[in-house]
Amino acid sequence: MILPEQPKPAAAPAKSPPLRPEKREKPPVAAKTWTQAVRQHLKKLDASGQFYPEEAIARGLEGEVLVLIIIDESGTVTAARVEQGSGHRILDDAALRAVRSLRSLPADAPREALLPVRFRLR
Repeated sequence: MILPEQPKPAAAPAKSPPLRPEKREKPPVAAKTWTQAVRQHLKKLDASGQFYPEEAIARGLEGEVLVLIIIDESGTVTAARVEQGSGHRILDDAALRAVRSLRSLPADAPREALLPVRFRLR
């Protein structure tokens, strides 16, 4: 169904600016260090529901996984292994998936690092 165009309303008089500026979401800031880049990446995964396994959430599992990562010159994780597990295989596997998806880390990233990955329920 096609409706005829409505006449445009007359322009409203200019309003004075609000007393308080509206809160706006800040645009993503580029990471300054490799650790900031890792945190940003893990937060992004968490926000998209790809970090904390649903089964682990349902079971109330929490823990910390210490992961050894190897990073190439382009900033990509080329290898990762659990150095110290959380006590829950599902969290250990999720930590490995998360760190293996890291790409383009800043130039200050070491070639090898121990990375703690924490799983905490909110």
